[in-house]
Amino acid sequence: MNQAYSWLPTQSNEMANELENLCNINSSSENLDGLMRAADWLTQYFQPLGVPCERIDLPTYPVIDDLGNETINSTGPALRWDLGGAGERSSTTKRVLLTIHYDTVYGLQDPFQKCTRLEGGRMRGPGVIDAKGGIVVMRYAAMAASRYLDLSSLRLTVILTPDEEIGSPSTITLWNKIAHEFNCALLFEPSMADGSLVSSRKGTGTFTIIVHGKAAHAGRNFNSGRNAVVHASRMVADLHELNGQRPSITVNVGRIRGGHAVNVVPDLAVTRVNVRVSSMDDQRWLESQVQRLVDLYHVPDQGYTVTVQGSIHAPPKIQDEGTSDLMKRVERSAGKLGESIRWKESGGASDGNKLQGLSLPNIDTLGPDGDGLHSDQEWVLLQSLQRKAAMVFGILEELASE
Repeated sequence: MNQAYSWLPTQSNEMANELENLCNINSSSENLDGLMRAADWLTQYFQPLGVPCERIDLPTYPVIDDLGNETINSTGPALRWDLGGAGERSSTTKRVLLTIHYDTVYGLQDPFQKCTRLEGGRMRGPGVIDAKGGIVVMRYAAMAASRYLDLSSLRLTVILTPDEEIGSPSTITLWNKIAHEFNCALLFEPSMADGSLVSSRKGTGTFTIIVHGKAAHAGRNFNSGRNAVVHASRMVADLHELNGQRPSITVNVGRIRGGHAVNVVPDLAVTRVNVRVSSMDDQRWLESQVQRLVDLYHVPDQGYTVTVQGSIHAPPKIQDEGTSDLMKRVERSAGKLGESIRWKESGGASDGNKLQGLSLPNIDTLGPDGDGLHSDQEWVLLQSLQRKAAMVFGILEELASE
C-alpha cells in the first residue's frame, strides 16, 4: 500500500493544532481585514506544496441595505496553487480542482471566536467543519499526492475562496472563467451530521424586494399616505402561498424592514426571501412566480412601486453521470480504508451547485465529520481530519494510476 496511508496518521496532532490556529483568525465574509489575515496565513500554510501561490483579486459585489440603498462591498482574494501535470497539454491529462472557502459566518461581534478542546477527541470552534477543517483535509491530501504519487498525468489545482457563505457573489466570476479547465472537482464542505456524504442538493437563491409608498403624518394626512409596509405584507402573504404548490419548492420570507416613527405612514419596506428548488423546471417556475407578483404589486398609479433584486444563484445539483462516476471513486477509496459510504440528498447549497451548473461534476462533502455548523456549538471530530485526507488521497491515487 502507498506510503501515504502510513504517513497521514502521523500528522494528526499537527492537523489539530493547525486547524485551531486557523479557526482563531476571524474571517467572516464581511470582515475584509480578517479575510486578508487569513489569506496571508493560508499562503504560508500551503508552502509545503512547493508551488507558488497565485492571489486572485475578485470583483466587488453589491449589497442592498435595509433602506433599499445599494452599497458596494469588497472581499478577500482567491488563492490558487497548481501542481503536477507535466503532460498537461496531452488529452490524457486529468485536471482535478480541489476547492473550499475560507470565510465563515461568525462576525467580529459574535462571542464565538476561539476554539476549545472537548472530550472524545473533539474540538469546538468557529469554522472547524465549515469549512476550515476542510482546508486542513485538502492540504494534507494534496501534500500526500505531491509526495507519494506520480503526477505527470494528473494536474491538481487547489483554490480557496473568500465569500461562499454569502453566496459567492465575487467568486462566481472566477468559476465562470475557469470551470472549463477541469474534468472534475472535489470540494471540502463537511459531511452530514451522521457522516453521510451529499449526492444531490437543492438550488437556492435570495430575492430582495423593495416597496416604495408615500410618507404622511399618521394623524393629519393619513389618507394621503401610501403604507409601504402594508403593501409589502400583502405581497409577502402571496409569496408564502407559493409553498405547497410544488412539493420540492420552499419560499421563506426571512426578514421585513420598514417604517420609523409610529406616527408616520411608512414609505419604504425591504423584504428578503430565500427560496429552495429541486430542478431547473422548478427554478424557472419559481422565478416566473416572483416576477408575476412583483408586476402585480407594482402599481405606480396607486402610489406604490416595487422592484426586485437577486436570483437563484446556486442551481440544483443533481446526481448526473459525472457525479455518479465520482461517487463510485469515493466508495472505492473508502473501501480501501475498510469504510463504507452513505449518501443523502441535502436542502443546503454549496459552490458544488454552481460548478455543476457550469458542467463540472463534483463531490462536495469531503471535509471532516462533526456537527453544529453555523452555531456556537460547531464541533469537529479531530480523528476524521486524517481519515478524510486518506480517503481523498485514494481518489487521487486512482485517477493518477489510470
